[in-house]
Amino acid sequence: RNAKQNFAPVSPAQILDEVIQLPISAWSYKVDPTTRHIGPVAQDFHSLFNVGVDDKHIAPIDEGGVALAAIQALNQKLKEKDADMQKLEKKVDELQAMVKQLAAQK
Repeated sequence: RNAKQNFAPVSPAQILDEVIQLPISAWSYKVDPTTRHIGPVAQDFHSLFNVGVDDKHIAPIDEGGVALAAIQALNQKLKEKDADMQKLEKKVDELQAMVKQLAAQK
């Protein structure tokens, strides 16, 4: 923190939406055609996230930061889905109890 400035919050959900749009492909550098890599190209990364020195390089700290924000957004979505599932399970239990009660009245 002591060596950094201009902190601004990011929206993990927005970052996740941008990650979803980010093309990921397998490729090799022209100077080393036998070594394969997987990942985005710097131009796509820069156009979506507008971070780094230029659109020719992806700094590992930026790639990692984007990945961590996307993980946070996925975790939040998972928590929301878990809460939705618990509500649905409760409703199913209530409906099953009602069906039992109605069946017992016949």
